[in-house]
Amino acid sequence: MEIKIAARNMKLEDDVREYAERKLGRLSKYINNISSVKLDLIEEKTKSRQPVFGAQVTININGFLMRGEQKQDNPKAAIDAVNDVMERLIDKYKKRYNVSKAHDSIRTQTEQEAPPAEQPQHVYKRKRFIVKPMTIEQAVEQMEFLGHDFFLFVSDVDNSINVVYRRKDGKYGLIEPEFD
Repeated sequence: MEIKIAARNMKLEDDVREYAERKLGRLSKYINNISSVKLDLIEEKTKSRQPVFGAQVTININGFLMRGEQKQDNPKAAIDAVNDVMERLIDKYKKRYNVSKAHDSIRTQTEQEAPPAEQPQHVYKRKRFIVKPMTIEQAVEQMEFLGHDFFLFVSDVDNSINVVYRRKDGKYGLIEPEFD
């Protein structure tokens, strides 16, 4: 299992890095097939004198992504809080999918910052990821595990690109493109 740790607006101290690696490394005892874990530690600027630290963790389980985010008053507390969230998400994943079944890889994500000269000014970030065909139900579950309001996927029925989204009433919608 590969663990990547990044820090924004703060200097990552060695003891915090070691603490994060130790805590996140223990996630493998809950499920064996974790491909990678990415931790982003962010010191947020607030009006109060007390700093706020955010910890965002993304886990890749053979292409299935899960994300959790928590904020606390120190980095180690934020890591503890987000680790608890990830343990609950893994437990939910294990119950929803019988882990004894082989779970096909859905996608892997690579993220790049968009070069400012190539993009219009209102686009500030570009994400690219490899998509694999999936059912609408799998796309909705992936969207829920990521905590997003929409999810782009390739339909397993006709290999077209579709989008599922969460409506304001809590139900889900599906966008299917039609070509002339």
